[in-house]
Amino acid sequence: MLSCNNITKRYKKVVALDNVSLEINEGEIFGLIGPDGAGKTSLFRILATLLLPDGGNASVDGLDLVKNYRQLRQRIGYMPGRFSLYSDLTVEENLKFFASIFGTTIEENYDLIKDIYQQIEPFKKRPAGKLSGGMKQKLALSCALIHAPRVLFLDEPTTGVDPVSRKELWAMLTKLNRERRITIVVSTPYRDEVMMCHRIALMDNGHIKATGRPQDIMPDEVTLTREADIDSIMQRPLVIEAKGLVKQFGDFKAVNNISFGVHKGEIFGFLGANGAGKTTAMRILCGLSQPSGGSATVAGYDCSTQHESIKKNIGYMSQKFSLYNDLTVVENMRLFGGIYGMSNKQIAQKTEQLLGELGADAIKDTLVKSLPLGWKQKLAFSVSIFHSPSIVFLDEPTGGVDADTRKQFWNLIYRAADQGITVFVTTHYMDEAEYCDRVSIMVDGVIAAMDTPARLKNVYGKDTMYDVFLHLARQAQRT
Repeated sequence: MLSCNNITKRYKKVVALDNVSLEINEGEIFGLIGPDGAGKTSLFRILATLLLPDGGNASVDGLDLVKNYRQLRQRIGYMPGRFSLYSDLTVEENLKFFASIFGTTIEENYDLIKDIYQQIEPFKKRPAGKLSGGMKQKLALSCALIHAPRVLFLDEPTTGVDPVSRKELWAMLTKLNRERRITIVVSTPYRDEVMMCHRIALMDNGHIKATGRPQDIMPDEVTLTREADIDSIMQRPLVIEAKGLVKQFGDFKAVNNISFGVHKGEIFGFLGANGAGKTTAMRILCGLSQPSGGSATVAGYDCSTQHESIKKNIGYMSQKFSLYNDLTVVENMRLFGGIYGMSNKQIAQKTEQLLGELGADAIKDTLVKSLPLGWKQKLAFSVSIFHSPSIVFLDEPTGGVDADTRKQFWNLIYRAADQGITVFVTTHYMDEAEYCDRVSIMVDGVIAAMDTPARLKNVYGKDTMYDVFLHLARQAQRT
């Protein structure tokens, strides 16, 4: 179905793909696996006829990528890593638009997308930009399938999607593969998804290092350990405290009467499916949104009346990359140090310290936009605690980051917690939930469970936090 012969791609001095050769069989689910900057996205864009190779040749479904690109586009579907639809168009308008591009209609191929589209069809009049992460990806997959392609290219289709929606999406993919014989080429940072591929290629620095069954060539998973005495942590003073916290939008209670406390130096995981209310609650705690009821304090300041004082005493790292792409690493550090009111001497000392801890001296004068995603995220975290805040809020900080870089990122979190910084983190990676001192799991705007990972697994009789999360999140009732 797909053949690559010595494909090369360069971006000025950077060699993204170096003589890559690969064959994928018809009807396979094939994974392209590797760290950030390995060359996966460049290869996807070449195979989707969006990028010309600098050397070599390739064919998909018997058609040459360069000579027959117009015919080939009728036979392939492509979901890029970034949300690829039109945010201001409704669900239905997006699907009609993509169908019209390929000269078809929703009705003609409805049977192909029925299982996926039926889950979002009740919201067909809603703008795509207003959908949850899981619903956005289901819509993007429907749009990629509407012209009945023979090959589907999916570049990290589940990044930023909660575990329940990930499981649903992969159930749909395996069904499409099994019943329709659609060949699927996919990249993913999730180990459980890698193991669902028939074969994979391990990529690094523009080369394919190995090809075969995932169980044969995937390296053993490395787990992190942190020596933390939870009983001792629970004796420390509270730095975050919520009592009956409510956030209401019209008749809808996004956050419904939640109460909890977080202690100094604790790593607290704030989990929930897309739409459970966790981001809304976090925005209140960061002083970015007003509560509708109840109360909350952060670093001793009231979330209802002392927003500016809260902002000065916390660090914050959002889901979206929060630094300035057109500034260098050092320039970003200086800018944020100035924003936080640090003196020039303090900024210089902290900059030197962070560059050393990150091993980033060689890239200190590099524009941030040219850095790999993993480096960007480590830098964004370091900048969020540049002013030594008492609390740092991290909203899905490792989304789309490869497994090795995620481990490095969590070592930075451990170091911050050991220095007395409280870490309040949301994540869709359930292995990261295991790294927290305690976790809460939100369902339908309320906290359904809260304790240490070990105790939660014991209470619910589950082996992993992934299983605990699925057990609780599947009880959700609201849409």
